[in-house]
Amino acid sequence: MVENCSCPNVNCPRHGKCEECVAFHREGGKKPPVCLRIEWTEF
Repeated sequence: MVENCSCPNVNCPRHGKCEECVAFHREGGKKPPVCLRIEWTEF
């Protein structure tokens, strides 16, 4: 379990369980978890 999980959804049953979370998000073409998303900003 990751204690400093960057996901803001602290009520998620997979919070801090990175492998389980990534596997869940890969099923059925769901979006990547928040911790793996890249946010682009305009300069």
